[in-house]
Amino acid sequence: MKLLAIDIGNTTINFGLFENKKLEKATVFIKKFKKIPFGDYDGVIIASVVPDATKKIIRLLKVKPVILNSKNIPIKIKVKNPQRVGADRLVNAVAAKEIYGVPSVVVDLGTATTFDVVSKNGDYIGGIIAPGIKISAESLHEKTAKLPKIKPEVPKNIIGKNTKEAILSGIFYGHLGLIREVINRVQSSEFRVQKLKIILTGGYSEFFSKHFPDFIVDEDFTLKGLEIISGKIRGRV
Repeated sequence: MKLLAIDIGNTTINFGLFENKKLEKATVFIKKFKKIPFGDYDGVIIASVVPDATKKIIRLLKVKPVILNSKNIPIKIKVKNPQRVGADRLVNAVAAKEIYGVPSVVVDLGTATTFDVVSKNGDYIGGIIAPGIKISAESLHEKTAKLPKIKPEVPKNIIGKNTKEAILSGIFYGHLGLIREVINRVQSSEFRVQKLKIILTGGYSEFFSKHFPDFIVDEDFTLKGLEIISGKIRGRV
């Protein structure tokens, strides 16, 4: 069976084509697209946080997709309003449990930077949401009179020698500190004995990989989670 997995985010849409559980091809669209990139597939599974984009994609598909939500994602969700948790975050929690083990935290560095926590029992117990790198850069430009719009990248030095370098340094090292502080606090407050497995994913995960050598970096993590969930759903039918 060939499975088309689609992860619809606020900034990007990720498509992955799986054959016999193996990711054969993957591609990313930024905002606009006119057609499905892969034409040879038997089934489709979608995790989306953008309803309008979901509707557009459904019209382009040749088969009826499985649309994921808090009710059909196979994980216990121990938060107050499960239906308000992004499907992509729950997919990541399942992937963490099935691929790398628990307890674990998934750090997804995308439009927002999210931290999603899976307990030692394999339950989704909540998370943390912070502005992402791109949002931070855009906000500085939009909310100030003189700060330029920049493309996020890894700074060469901690002390910027011009405005662009100063912004890059502030955003990058500020985010580095954010990740360290959140992980340390989750570890000390919830998992004093168990060693956490930390997975970095999302478009900016490579930015920080060398600063966290003990973390797992997996840019296709959400797509892999979609494939795992698809298999579990087919197994129940």
